[in-house]
Amino acid sequence: MCRAAAVKESEANLNSRAATRYHGRMEIILASASPRRRMLLQAVGLAVEVCPQHVDESALNAEPVEIQVQRLSKLKAATCSENTRPVIAADTLVALNGDALGQPRDLTEAKAMLKRLSGQTHQVYTGICVRRDGQMHEALICTHVTFRDVSEAEIDIYLQHNEVMDKAGAYAVQGGAASFIENVDGPLDNVIGLPVQQTLELLHRLETA
Repeated sequence: MCRAAAVKESEANLNSRAATRYHGRMEIILASASPRRRMLLQAVGLAVEVCPQHVDESALNAEPVEIQVQRLSKLKAATCSENTRPVIAADTLVALNGDALGQPRDLTEAKAMLKRLSGQTHQVYTGICVRRDGQMHEALICTHVTFRDVSEAEIDIYLQHNEVMDKAGAYAVQGGAASFIENVDGPLDNVIGLPVQQTLELLHRLETA
């Protein structure tokens, strides 16, 4: 079994065990339009209502990437008007040598991002925040991802056949970019869109508070 598949299987087992803590189908609000986050939460048995929060995601002056994703996830959770059901908010950014790589504005920027990531190890940071009423719990997750050397021709083919405009760093590990990846150190589902085990842990803290 390849390393990425082994990591994915291991995480699926952990997520399944964590999800058994809940009785019935817990209803949550997902403060994000990401279909990947919705899919990951539904896969562990949560009933998900999508309620995206549109906030200014610009970085503050000299704000480190890990601080930015934490701030934005808290802002999205706080902006959601829901009070009775748990709200899950998240923000994900790719960082290379401390520089944030968010969603590309166009294919030219997407290509530039992928060329920068080629042959390098970068970080995928996700800030998670869960809130209900006045309770709020948060976490920061980081996964280190190493790309092999990727040729310009490979990048051009990838951009022709994959949707990248809604993806931090202009790639998706579950799509055509899987062949670019040499190593993953940390939660694989964090790279897909949401670290599920850690999110379930935060929900459990809400339930037991």
